[in-house]
Amino acid sequence: MLTTPVFGAKSPKDGVIKWTLDPVSNQYTSVSCDGRSLLHPSDGSPLISARVRLFEKTDQEEAEQPSLLGQAGPVRFHHRHHLHQSPSETQANVLEASLEIQNTSAEVQSVEVSFSTSASPDPSTRHQYLYLPLNVAGFAHDKRFSSLGMSEFLGDCNVELDGQDFDCHYLEPMASFPNERQTRALLLVPVVDISAASSSWHVGLFSASDSPMRFRSTVGSDGQRAWTAGRVIELAPGQSITESCWLVLHQGDASKAWKAFHEFGHEEEFEPIDWTRQFKVHYYDFLSSAEGENGVRGNGYDADSKHFAEFHVGMATQHGYYPHLGDFIRPDRATWNAMPGSKQGPASMSTEIMRRRIKDTRDAGAKAAIYMHLTLIDDASELFPRFAEGRRVGTDGKPMRFPWTGPDVEGQCWWMSIAYKPWRDHLLQQARWMMEILEPDAICVDETFAGIGYDEAADRYGPLSSYAIEFFRDLRALVRSFGNDKAVFTSDCSRSAFCLWGDGDVGDHAYGTSLGNPLYSQAPVRYLAALGDKAWRPCAWHFRHMWEPQMKLARQVGAGVGVSNGWIEYDGLHALPETERARMIRDIESILD
Repeated sequence: MLTTPVFGAKSPKDGVIKWTLDPVSNQYTSVSCDGRSLLHPSDGSPLISARVRLFEKTDQEEAEQPSLLGQAGPVRFHHRHHLHQSPSETQANVLEASLEIQNTSAEVQSVEVSFSTSASPDPSTRHQYLYLPLNVAGFAHDKRFSSLGMSEFLGDCNVELDGQDFDCHYLEPMASFPNERQTRALLLVPVVDISAASSSWHVGLFSASDSPMRFRSTVGSDGQRAWTAGRVIELAPGQSITESCWLVLHQGDASKAWKAFHEFGHEEEFEPIDWTRQFKVHYYDFLSSAEGENGVRGNGYDADSKHFAEFHVGMATQHGYYPHLGDFIRPDRATWNAMPGSKQGPASMSTEIMRRRIKDTRDAGAKAAIYMHLTLIDDASELFPRFAEGRRVGTDGKPMRFPWTGPDVEGQCWWMSIAYKPWRDHLLQQARWMMEILEPDAICVDETFAGIGYDEAADRYGPLSSYAIEFFRDLRALVRSFGNDKAVFTSDCSRSAFCLWGDGDVGDHAYGTSLGNPLYSQAPVRYLAALGDKAWRPCAWHFRHMWEPQMKLARQVGAGVGVSNGWIEYDGLHALPETERARMIRDIESILD
């Protein structure tokens, strides 16, 4: 039996943190670790200072503009400090700076909110080492992130700063600052972990999970490095909000800062579902054929399900069952043809077949899941005219095609905008019908990273992520309404963090450009910053070819492994050579709790 690494594990030897509180301002002005100050020098200013100013889209953000102090101006704010102790720690280790902001005017106000600190593990030098939970689209050369600057994305989570300034962004840069579109460092979660060669202490900065943020590091004329976390917010007349930024001190790797982010910067809206973390093997069927690559699709699931128990399959997902992408299920459609683009002809499908497979899956001791896609629509579907105006628009002013031409496609695939409310409502209705008609244990949403980017349509112009977050919150609430053990799985593929609003992730990452790249499993593994303690049970169409990298990650972080049939590899479980079958089962049993 293997021991799974504990997320954000406590350091075996903890030092002493001493915070200094100014009794007049009731704010913390300095901090030391093991008797060494993290500020150089401390001048009595807040350890985390805050600023609020009016912002115009024509502004140069560096321009000097007055801060809207206290009760002056159309926007009022109050700055507070709160000291917290992580549940796993023996002393206060997290400082929260919060801003209570109110628009007292009768007009919408755009304000820039920022938090700044010069705290550093070694304040005597501007040299710092960062470990950032970076989106993998850079080293994977994922052109779907081109609008965010993918060609310049950093790949290595380790970043060394000396004299240079540095920016990194959580969610789309434009979501933080309207004048910015691209970044070199797209963060999965809003956490920056800072270390120095001369100290065992790390300083982590983080912000809230549901808000975009830009983290900027600059070197002042005095040679000192400072960090600022900021974004622009629109406040409606009379609106009040609270913004926060946290500083965490720890000894360990960046996973300690990630753990603090999950404890204080993210609100988990539902209790965890035990079964999602109790299995290790996820079977995915792309409406495969029991006769292999050249057989008529539709019966591979039945052939493979007889082997679920011996492979310890804990969840099996039905994919490819629909007549067209975007039109997954309807209560008035009992039978239909699926896989309209298959060279061997379409497959006959029905709700009865799907329900029977769910029963067979449960009889084999596994949970049953149903597939849906976040943004794809096939223009051969009769639904296409209804939603065509909601296609995402690119920088050329034209609707965006989605680069998928599999056997489940009859016409052309288009990239729907998650900012288009009728599409969100449609997906939620599809999910409701899935739960009502099929009664599965889970819904798996594919390519959830498509919820990050820009829509250039005039009436939807701007970032997509806020709408995606809203959608996943709504979807999870809908699915949970059918039972407290009903789950939603995302497919982030280490390119987004929508798992924060789901119950785990099943993304297909078993490719040489992703899982096969050593940076993908670089320790601490970046996607754990988003996932926390939730289940990572990936899909793997390349499950045989990528078996060793799958097992390596499973042993490293307690992730699951994927097995599959119907895409890239076509033998499934039932037709595996005996030697390979036996080896896989031995490997799987070595990672079971």
